[in-house]
Amino acid sequence: MKEILFICYGGGHVKMLLPIIQDIKKNDKYKINIIALTTARSVLDKYQINSLGFNDLSFLAKDDRWKTFGKELVHKNQISPLINYNESVAYYGINYLDLVLQYGSLKAKEIYKYKNRQSFYPINFISKIISYFNPDLVIATNSPRSEKCAIDVATINNIKSLCIVDMFALQEIKWIGKNDFATKICVLNDSVKNMFVQYGRKENDIIVTGNPAFDSLFDIDNEKIKQYLCQKNLSKSKIKILYASQPEPQKHPFNSKIGDPNLPRIIEKALREFIKENKQYELIIRYHPSENIIYKEQKNIKLSNKDEDLHTLLHSMDLVIVTASTVGLEAHLIGKPVITIDNSIFTDDAPFSKMGISTGVKEISELPNIIHRITSELREPYNKNYNYSRATENIISVINNMLE
Repeated sequence: MKEILFICYGGGHVKMLLPIIQDIKKNDKYKINIIALTTARSVLDKYQINSLGFNDLSFLAKDDRWKTFGKELVHKNQISPLINYNESVAYYGINYLDLVLQYGSLKAKEIYKYKNRQSFYPINFISKIISYFNPDLVIATNSPRSEKCAIDVATINNIKSLCIVDMFALQEIKWIGKNDFATKICVLNDSVKNMFVQYGRKENDIIVTGNPAFDSLFDIDNEKIKQYLCQKNLSKSKIKILYASQPEPQKHPFNSKIGDPNLPRIIEKALREFIKENKQYELIIRYHPSENIIYKEQKNIKLSNKDEDLHTLLHSMDLVIVTASTVGLEAHLIGKPVITIDNSIFTDDAPFSKMGISTGVKEISELPNIIHRITSELREPYNKNYNYSRATENIISVINNMLE
C-alpha cells in the first residue's frame, strides 16, 4: 500500500485538507500519516483523526537542547489554549534548535529576534521525519515554514509532492511559482492558475481543482432556499441584493495604508438610497460579527442576523456586494454575480476583481449603474456545475494519478 505524508498548520490550511483526509481514510486506499502543527491537531481531534506533532517525533531530533530552547520561548510567547503545552515546547524548541544548527547560536538569536516564528525553517528535523516515514507522496498547503520545508525536502529526496493552494497565493507565489517547488499544484480557479503561468510556472504542473473547504457551500437544496425566502418575507419577483459588511480600520494591520472606518456605512447609505429609488430591488444587510451597528428599518430592506446560515443566505440572493470579504468569493463559487468596492485598504489583499471573481467599483457613485447592468444580465438557472463544487473529488483524482 502506498503511503502519503500530510503536514499542515491550523486554520484554513487544515480545514482544506480535512475532507481529503476523510475521503482517503474512508476508502482505505492509501496508508496516511499526518503531522498536525499548532492548532491543526485540535481540529483533527474533533473528527477523531489520529495525527502527530513535533513532541511525538522529538526522539528524531537527537539533541536535547530543544527542551531548554522550547521552555524559554514558550514562556515569552502567548500560546493558544488549543495547543498542548508540551507540543508548544517541542514546536518552538525544535524549530529554534534547527535555526542554531543552520546558523550558529549568535546568528540564530539575531534572526529570531528580528523575525520571530517567521524565521523557522526546520530542514534538519523535517528531513529526519521524511526519512523516518519514507512516503511515496508528501502533501502540504501553501503555508510557509514547516509545510514549505516538507515539500523542499521531498524534492531533494526525489519524492513526489503536492501543494494545495487555498486562495490566491499572492505572497506564496514567490516560492510556489518556481518550477522546482512541488511536483503538482492544486489551485482555486483559472485566474490563480494564469497568475502562476505568467510568473513562469509550467502550465502542466498546475491543476484547477477548487478548495475542499468550500465544498459544503453546495449542500443546499431548493426547499431550504424557499423556506428562507418565506421566513424573511422576501419577494419572489424582486431582485435580491446582499450587502455583506465588514469593518474598515483606520490603519492596515500589516502595512502603512490608511483606511476610512466610515466606508462600510457610506456603502450602506448609498445602497439604502438606491433601494428607495428602485422598487424592483430588495436589500439584505449582513453585518460582520465584530461590527456593533444598530440596524435601521426601511422598506424593501431586511437584516440577516449573525446566527442565520450564511450558505442558505447566499443561495437565496441574486447579487452580492462586499469590500474584501470571503463572502464574495463564496458567492462567486456558487455562480452568483459579485460587486466589490475596490477602495478598501484590503482590496489588494483580496483582489477579487483582478482575479475575475467580481466586478470592481472604484467610486461608490458608480454602484447604481453597475447594479442595473449586472442584474439586467441575470440568467436562471445559475451554473450549478462549477468544478469548484467537487474540489475534494478533484484533488483525490490528482493524488491517484500521481501515485499510479
